[in-house]
Amino acid sequence: MSIWISILLITVCAVFWDIGVVLQKQGADCLPVIAWGKELPKTILACFKNWKWTGGLIASGLGWGVFVYALTFTPVSLARTIQGSGFIILAFFSILFLNHRLKSWEWIGVSVITAGIVALGLSEPPEAKTVPTIIYFRLLILLAGFIALIVLLYSLKKMLNLGFQWVIIFSIGSGTMLGLGDVSTKTMLNAASQHNYLLAFGLVAPFLVVCYLSGLMLLSRSYQHGRAILVTAVSDFLSRMLTILFGVFALGETFPSDLRLKSLRIAGLAAIILGAAMMARLSSEQLAEKWKS
Repeated sequence: MSIWISILLITVCAVFWDIGVVLQKQGADCLPVIAWGKELPKTILACFKNWKWTGGLIASGLGWGVFVYALTFTPVSLARTIQGSGFIILAFFSILFLNHRLKSWEWIGVSVITAGIVALGLSEPPEAKTVPTIIYFRLLILLAGFIALIVLLYSLKKMLNLGFQWVIIFSIGSGTMLGLGDVSTKTMLNAASQHNYLLAFGLVAPFLVVCYLSGLMLLSRSYQHGRAILVTAVSDFLSRMLTILFGVFALGETFPSDLRLKSLRIAGLAAIILGAAMMARLSSEQLAEKWKS
């Protein structure tokens, strides 16, 4: 299927995701502090009882459904990057509903992301695509490495009280877990397409549920540290880089063989990541704050 259809579907996914983040940000402000320990089950129950937080979860779930459909014919390394189109949606949301005037670098960010998405669309090779092959050894090594990163950062902050702000720790954790959720979703679809249903639904499916729920809880926890505009920048950047890394090195996703198309593909990925970094201050969380006021 055309990559332009993937771009359209994932943009719709980004709209649902942004709506979900706005609602969850507003819900998180009214919840007890989310922390590990014996109070965690009670806190999770309070999250689900909060209609805004639950509504945000439902909106994000609808977006995930669209995302899963797009992943059936789109490499996860491309799909997660294309979600940078969500920043364009946020820009126009802020203009239309919040009377926000974009600063010069925000307009540049919108232009760079748009150019990146066009470059990705033009980079689609005409030849037939091959079915990606999962390299399980690399998949497990990368998976263990990123989970170890979260544990290490949390332990260093908790036990040694190093200079990291907690909001950065939770942003890294949320980006990692949400990125792993995307990778797990693609792995599940690939395994199912090869009729390996035990792996797909017996092992990977439960793991992706844990990844997404953990990522959303960490995201909500970071919101409770204040406005934390860095949350979106750190979380999105890490999840995009993670999916590109996993896609290329563990899920058998390849760049086009034609040098011109390959250059367009790399330039498009780089432009979207750069534009997303420039647009980081215009986050869903920021919109949630303004809508509330």
